[in-house]
Amino acid sequence: MDGSKALGEATQELRQVTQPGDAAATTPTQRNGRQSGPAKTDEQSIDYDSLGIPKAAVPAFEEAREMFSSLGRKRTDEVFACGEMLAKVRSKAPSQESFERWSKQACRLTRRGAGNYIAVHNNLRAHRKILVGCGMPAAAMYALATAEDEAIASVVADLKAGKRPTVREIKALVSGETHGAQPCPADIAGADGLKALARAKVQNGVPVLIERLRDMLSHIEEALVPHFEGKKVAKGALVEKLEHPARRARAELQSLAVFVKPNAEASSNWIVHPAHFPHGSQWEAVSQVLFKLGGREDWPDASDLGGWLVRDVVPAIEFAVGARLSKDGSTR
Repeated sequence: MDGSKALGEATQELRQVTQPGDAAATTPTQRNGRQSGPAKTDEQSIDYDSLGIPKAAVPAFEEAREMFSSLGRKRTDEVFACGEMLAKVRSKAPSQESFERWSKQACRLTRRGAGNYIAVHNNLRAHRKILVGCGMPAAAMYALATAEDEAIASVVADLKAGKRPTVREIKALVSGETHGAQPCPADIAGADGLKALARAKVQNGVPVLIERLRDMLSHIEEALVPHFEGKKVAKGALVEKLEHPARRARAELQSLAVFVKPNAEASSNWIVHPAHFPHGSQWEAVSQVLFKLGGREDWPDASDLGGWLVRDVVPAIEFAVGARLSKDGSTR
C-alpha cells in the first residue's frame, strides 16, 4: 500500500471514530485517554499568513490539526498515521521554523514531539504491520525510530518470535548498552526468579490479549451497523469471527490475572481450576461474557442478539481494553 493511500484510509478511519454527532454527548475531558471530538476552528486561530504557509497548502495543515485534536493517547496505528500526516505537511511548509511554529500552535507539539512522530513514519513504516499487530507503545517506537537498521531488525525479529522488549530495553539497544550478563528469568532461582517470569509473562501476554479483544470489538462494531439501523445482526457470520478468539481470550485472561484453586465439586483436591474474579466485579463480567461468546449454543437468537451485544458484551470488552463504543457503533 502506498503512503497516500494508507494516509487516506487512516484519516477516514479517524473521521469515522470522531463523528460530529458524538461531540455533544461527551464531556470536554478525555474519555479513557481520548478527547471527545475535534477542536473547533474558532477556539484557536492560526495565522497562516504570518507563518508563510501558502493558502493552497492550508487545507492539508488543517486536516493534520483536526487529526491531532480528535485524538488523546494514541494507539500504534494512530501514531503512524499522525507521523505520516506531519511528514506530509512539513514538506509543504516554507521552512522548518514555520513548521515548528505551526505544530506548536496547532498540535501542541514541541520540536522533539513532532520529530518523534515523523521519525516513526520515516524509519519504521517498513515494519508498520508487525508493530501495529503487537500494539507497541508510542514511547517504545520513538526510541526504536532512532536506532540503526540492524537494531530495528533485531527488535522486529524478537516481536515476530513473541517477545515484547520494554522501552528501557529498546533504549539500551539503541545506545549500545549490553545486557548479556543478565540471566534469563528462567535461570533465576527462588522468589526472584518467579517474579521475573511473572513480569515477562505480563509484559508479553497483556499486549497480545488486548489486541485480540480489540479485534473482537472491531468485529462487533461492524456487525452492529444493521442493529443501529433497526435490522437484525448476522449471527452466523459473527459466531465464526468471535467464538474461538473468545475462548482463547478467556484462557489468556485467567492465566494473566488469577491463580488456581481446587475444584469444590470434585472429590479429589488435586483437581484445580483458575480461581474466580471477585463476585460482581467488572473483570468477572468480562470473564463471563467471554465464556458465553465462546459457546455459540449460549448466544441469544438473532432477534435478541443486537441488544445483548450492546447491553452486555460491548461494555465488558470496552472495560477490558479501555475503549468506548459510541451510539453509532464506532469505538472511541
